[in-house]
Amino acid sequence: MKVEKIRKEFPLLKNKIVYLDNAATTQKPESVIAAFRKYYESSNGNAHRGLYSVSQEATKILDESRETVADFINAEKDEIVFTKSATEGFNLLAYALESEVGRWNHVVTTELEHHSNYVPWQQLAKKTQAELKVVKYNSEKSELDDFSKYVTKKAALVAFTLMSNVTGFIPDAKSIIKKIREENDKAIIVVDASQAIAHIDIDVKELDADFVVFSSHKVYGPTGVGVVYGKKLLLDKMKPFLFGGNMIQEVKEFESTWAEVPDKFEAGTLDVAGIFAFAEALRFLNAQDSEELRAYETELKEYTLSKLKEVDHLTVLGHNSKNYGPIISVLITDLHPHDLAEICARENVCVRAGHHCAQPLMKSLEIVATTRISLSFYNEKKEIDKFIECIKKARKIING
Repeated sequence: MKVEKIRKEFPLLKNKIVYLDNAATTQKPESVIAAFRKYYESSNGNAHRGLYSVSQEATKILDESRETVADFINAEKDEIVFTKSATEGFNLLAYALESEVGRWNHVVTTELEHHSNYVPWQQLAKKTQAELKVVKYNSEKSELDDFSKYVTKKAALVAFTLMSNVTGFIPDAKSIIKKIREENDKAIIVVDASQAIAHIDIDVKELDADFVVFSSHKVYGPTGVGVVYGKKLLLDKMKPFLFGGNMIQEVKEFESTWAEVPDKFEAGTLDVAGIFAFAEALRFLNAQDSEELRAYETELKEYTLSKLKEVDHLTVLGHNSKNYGPIISVLITDLHPHDLAEICARENVCVRAGHHCAQPLMKSLEIVATTRISLSFYNEKKEIDKFIECIKKARKIING
């Protein structure tokens, strides 16, 4: 793959920066940045609010962008709900699905989860007096514990990630969902695709989860836009999360009725410019050779792992099987993760240090923090080499 050519599409990468924190947020191609300007210069009206031309154009852009997002994951247009983030999406579901969970039920999630796909279910269980079940992660075997141990007829809801934001571990989602359906065909299944969406082709019909949640900024789009895919029958049954303009059918003095899905869950004015830019990010990806991108990311991941093996007293979390994406967390015996990240920052190398909003996993692994590098198809092998040099430099500074 011609990395130099694709890097030219990303303006920030021209700033002599080594950006290895793509699990936190991805950089934006020029076409995405240009989409904002184009929208505000020619189409800045309030969608669904006016008969004048720019309002009609904004409405058309919103509808077409929703269709682009739906097509990207093989969903129907009215199964796509826009939120301001994946976190808001999970909270929307936890609120709207409350009636499906009772005090005798179980709510199931896993140790791998980002807090956004853990805390809402934890709090839902507390609120409904349901029992929270947490599927254990076996780091040595690189697998989640058997879901059938946790999913019984009492399970009302099961939530899990398609890719760990700490280790890059990729569960066998189709197999897990099939097993859940066999154990309890009434359990609602929620999948976090926030990390996976940039690295794995997702077909919601094949996956057969009830809900899939992700955010724009993790897949080369802008911040401020999240997506909840939901099966239409379930979305129709759910109560709205927020109240106000756009989401109503009729307001009377003492009662109101709600608009059809997806409007029912999109109260207020949406970030149409952001949604338009997000659709442009997906169009940018669709214009690339996805197999080539995936192959290059795998090659880059393997190169990174090979270079890390050469570093003394360094441990990579997981990555002892093929079921891992390009997210790598390391522990170095004589370097604190934050010290390494600080010295990397001085060299304009961007990595992440901390618990990565995944404290249940950290507790399970009996660690407090890691240094994480996360890769994209615009990264280069020489950037990995620079990170390795930062480790050596950090050792000299810290240890003398």
